[in-house]
Amino acid sequence: MNLVWHRGDLRLKDHPALLQALSQGPLVGLVVLDPNNLRTSPRRRAWFLENVRALRAAYRERGGALWVVEGPPWEVVPQVARRLKAKAVYALKSYTPYGRYRDARTEAALGVPLHLLPAPHLIPPDLPRAHRVYTPFSRNFQGLDPPLPAPEALPQAPEEGEIPQEDPGLPLPEPGERAARARLHAFLEAKLPRYPLERDRLDGEGGSRLSPYFALGVLSPREAAWEALRRGGEGARKWVAELLWRDFSYHLLYHFPEMAQRALDARFEALPWTEDEELFQAWYLGKTGVPLVDAAMRELQATGFLSNRARMAVAQFAVKYLLLPWQRAEEAFRHLLLDGDRAVNLQGWQWAGGLGVDAAPYFRVFNLVEQGRRHDPDGAWLRRFAPEYPSYEPKDPVVDLAEARRRYLALAKGLTT
Repeated sequence: MNLVWHRGDLRLKDHPALLQALSQGPLVGLVVLDPNNLRTSPRRRAWFLENVRALRAAYRERGGALWVVEGPPWEVVPQVARRLKAKAVYALKSYTPYGRYRDARTEAALGVPLHLLPAPHLIPPDLPRAHRVYTPFSRNFQGLDPPLPAPEALPQAPEEGEIPQEDPGLPLPEPGERAARARLHAFLEAKLPRYPLERDRLDGEGGSRLSPYFALGVLSPREAAWEALRRGGEGARKWVAELLWRDFSYHLLYHFPEMAQRALDARFEALPWTEDEELFQAWYLGKTGVPLVDAAMRELQATGFLSNRARMAVAQFAVKYLLLPWQRAEEAFRHLLLDGDRAVNLQGWQWAGGLGVDAAPYFRVFNLVEQGRRHDPDGAWLRRFAPEYPSYEPKDPVVDLAEARRRYLALAKGLTT
């Protein structure tokens, strides 16, 4: 018997560890309800648990069994391995600081081998050379192998462990691989050709809305990129370039784990960050008087989703206009997202905030009125989430936008010259 330990890879297709374990004999799947990962919002716990439920159903459909246990992995994985008399544990390699710590500690506690197979990224995050800029990193993309098939059948085994229920407090997407794949193909057929023109829509309807599935590994990014590139065209090239940004996020956190606590360009830690609870709550709850920011934060509160353009705008407003402590704002924002991937969110916030990621200059400051007009020209998204605003003009904003912009630029220039 072997164990296949699913972490951020709640799927059966394009899963090298699963196929490797299956080639060695009978297996049982395993999901650990790790308290270190479940200290988050109810919406994110619920989304994770529903996808674990869908993974168990996929195992059952093929005759197999998925065990679900709760506790620190370095305690419970060895316990399960001993109970099943497992010869080895197979998993996909993790690149985050916590994932690497977890795996090292679990391996030390196991009495059998832990085989960590490369996860099917488009570019391996652990390239020997560290890149701080996306473009040279992206040149490491050498094309793709086709995604690996899911097993048609799995060995029979007893099943153990209950999957808890959690009230997310909002509607969730349909969980599981089948739903993710259906959404992928709907996007590729209907929206991919227009993606370069519509990807910046504030309502998010120009994109795929697949990020909640990518965040839990319910859908392999390699499968998604493979299917897009098979169709070809500028839309496919642009969308795959955006998928490469995900791998760039993991690459950054792998090589620069300190970016979880401080700006990648450490000079910006000296900005006079504003510990103002009233200002923070105005931003967090969407009550700033700035229409784009308020609509975005209210959509995020209500749905757990936000378009990429809106994410950049609210992050930049928090960092550059309000000078809120970016670490607190990033964490609070991440826990509202269904797709709250730490590496991706850190990269996005540090990019939007001009804190040292990529070649984004500190002096790039969005005009939040023009951003709204350009990317929601008929105002339909604004009316849905912030209907009290007749336009994108601010109404009694918590800060004077022009003055806040001048203040930030003067401060940032002083740190960089």
